[in-house]
Amino acid sequence: MRRGADYERLEDRLTEELLAQVFRSCPQLQGRIDHTELATPLSFNHFLGRERGDFMSLAHTPQRFALRDLGAHTHVPGLLLTGQDVASAGVSGAVMGGVVAASAAMERDALEDLATG
Repeated sequence: MRRGADYERLEDRLTEELLAQVFRSCPQLQGRIDHTELATPLSFNHFLGRERGDFMSLAHTPQRFALRDLGAHTHVPGLLLTGQDVASAGVSGAVMGGVVAASAAMERDALEDLATG
């Protein structure tokens, strides 16, 4: 975990920038935060004991987005995939992965269903 002063300065700068974003949206929080902690992918990989890969999903590289096999459909009849790597990473990616899988299962655009209620 001892990555040196440069790494600590980077973490401090990232924390300050993220808090600035929060305060722009929620100025009432200024002066009310007692503790902050930032974890980077290096931190997650350290605690997970990983040396390769990404801690939450497939790495966000141009090669990842060029993969044609990522999606709801598989080579196994009746097996559909969902989750963040079907669409994109994170919570919103997981939600969209669910929409993609639902669309595949229903054979129609589930996002359109959501939009029209």
